[in-house]
Formats: sequence, C-alpha cells, structure tokens
Amino acid sequence: MQITSVRDRRVKKLVDDPTRTSVKGLSQLEVRKISAMIGAIDVMTHPLQLLAVPSWKAHELIPGQPGKWSLTVTANFRLTFHVDLDEQEVHLLDYEDYH
Repeated sequence: MQITSVRDRRVKKLVDDPTRTSVKGLSQLEVRKISAMIGAIDVMTHPLQLLAVPSWKAHELIPGQPGKWSLTVTANFRLTFHVDLDEQEVHLLDYEDYH
C-alpha cells in the first residue's frame, strides 16, 4: 500500500529514506522496528497480513476508530495509521505514546 501522509517527523524521515540507520529522537531499536513495519506496510494488500509478526500485536482500533490500525513498537509507543482498502493507501502514519 502506498503511504500518502505521515504525522510524525521522525517517521517521515524513515518513510522518505528507508536506508536510514538513525533518527534524532529515536533509539536504534525503534528505528529498526519502525523501518521493518514501514516495509511491511508498503508491501501489504490488507492490514490483516501484519498479523504474521505476532510481536507487533497488530489490531484495528475498533469501535472508536474503524479503519485505524496499531502496531506495537515499544511498551508505551505504537505506530498507528488509517487504511483505505479501496484506494490501497495508508494515511496519517503516526508514532504515538499510549500512556
């Protein structure tokens, strides 16, 4: 799926340059995990395919926000995004503190 918009500037740097190995404000572990997640989002055709990596704990944020998905990066932080299946696009990719 094509990523059409990114909210977090740090994640935007990783979307724009997938070969980056460091981003100010993110640990090396976060950079590696987020980069892997972005790669998976790029090639997926349906968000349920993200369930293939159990440690990411992929789930849709239902019922409050249908179409919005979450992936676990660290204990407190999630990569969240909206999926438009008809257009095969991902919108509003963000890195959020859940606590």
